[in-house]
Formats: sequence, C-alpha cells, structure tokens
Amino acid sequence: MASKSRTVSFELTTSNQDIYTVPNNYEAEIKSIYIANNTSNQLTFSLDWYDSVNTTYYTLAETTKLIANGLIQITDGFWLYQGDKFRGLCSSNNNVTITIKVEEHYLPQIR
Repeated sequence: MASKSRTVSFELTTSNQDIYTVPNNYEAEIKSIYIANNTSNQLTFSLDWYDSVNTTYYTLAETTKLIANGLIQITDGFWLYQGDKFRGLCSSNNNVTITIKVEEHYLPQIR
C-alpha cells in the first residue's frame, strides 16, 4: 500500500468549514492536530468529523476555550476513510489556525 504524508493548515472562521477530506481511494491516519490562537484574547473553537459511511457528523470539541496565544496539541491517532472529513469553526474570524499532520494510504479498490 503506497503512503504519503501531508500537512494541512487552515484558518478557522465563525462558520463551519471543511478542513480536511480524505481523497477517493485513500484511507488516512491523522497523526497530530495543532490548534493555535493567534491573538491576545481568549477564543473558542469547535471541531467535528463526518463519517461518510453513516452520513453523520460527530462532535470532537464544542466551544472549547483556547487561551490567549495558546496552543493545543492532540497526538492520539485518528483513522478516516475516503470521504470522511474534519470541519471546524471559531468565535473570531481568521484568528485560530488548525494544522493537521496526516498520512494517506492509497487503496486501489473502491470501498
């Protein structure tokens, strides 16, 4: 199985936006997630993931506080299948950056 590592960064806004979607014919392992507050004010953020098989969004964090100039690092692995995705939002436009390190595994068969 061919693999490739990627890093994806995104500035969150006050509306839910897709951060990362697993491409067709791939499965992906999220290796780490960094959530950074780029301001001197406390903000909140929310994250969820979409399970494409069940067509359901699951909450990972809901209006979680992020201290001024703070950083949260999540290093527990997370496995996603093609079409699954992460999305998020924050309480202030373009002031929270989320960075995801992901390893994508190519699967020639279609699920």
